[in-house]
Amino acid sequence: MINLQDPTLREQLRRKTPEGRYLVSEAELVLAIRACDAQGDSERVQLICEVLVERCAPEFQRRSQGLRHRPDLREEAIANMFEHLLREALNPQEVFMVQNFPRYLRCLCADEFTRVLRQEGLHYRRDSEGRPAGQPQHIPRSLMESLQTGFSEEEGSPGADVADPQDAYERLHALEESRRILTYLSDPLDRKIMVLRVFQGLKWDDIAQLCQRTERTVRLRYEKARAYLRACLDREREESEAAQMRQQHQRQPAQHVPTAHGQNQQR
Repeated sequence: MINLQDPTLREQLRRKTPEGRYLVSEAELVLAIRACDAQGDSERVQLICEVLVERCAPEFQRRSQGLRHRPDLREEAIANMFEHLLREALNPQEVFMVQNFPRYLRCLCADEFTRVLRQEGLHYRRDSEGRPAGQPQHIPRSLMESLQTGFSEEEGSPGADVADPQDAYERLHALEESRRILTYLSDPLDRKIMVLRVFQGLKWDDIAQLCQRTERTVRLRYEKARAYLRACLDREREESEAAQMRQQHQRQPAQHVPTAHGQNQQR
């Protein structure tokens, strides 16, 4: 147990066993943070949070080594890791980090690392042997503006024949198509999560608060729903292509096979 009234609390939290382990585990730190937060003791909350951040910093540095060639992205990923760690440490509904903190920390690092890769267009699907396969799964953020052509009325200019992105009919059609695709999801909560994340662009913590679920649960449901919708759309496309092939086959005129009577007439 942590003696929160101990004047040497900071030193107490840094003590280690002869084997090199901390006397006070990270899970106990999280429980102490929540207890102090419930009592309104912000000073001790800040102190224990600093100790927790100090312990997790080496793991964050190690798990973000893959971005060492991009210091800006690595710094962003580490900052997000710290932010999520402290936010979930204050959330009493987040029980996984208390049950298995090392596993929780690895999952948190992997999620943030993957998110940065997706954001920058650096994330690839991998085959059974772990090698990158196919194209990146996202458009790099740095290329988004260059894909938007400027308005120009001059004939022959690059933007002359581009459809208006704010066209009312296109927006209405996209809205109806989005609603149709979402009907594949039978669970209202999954549809809500998709709408909040994809169409409204809310952050994971805001979505978790609106859905009254933990952030980890919301992310998992989102990934499962997205994979299910992708499979449904792939199946729908395959069925459409098969139907088009059947129609083309029916429209082809039947080949004329000359009969013996016709051959005699030609002679």
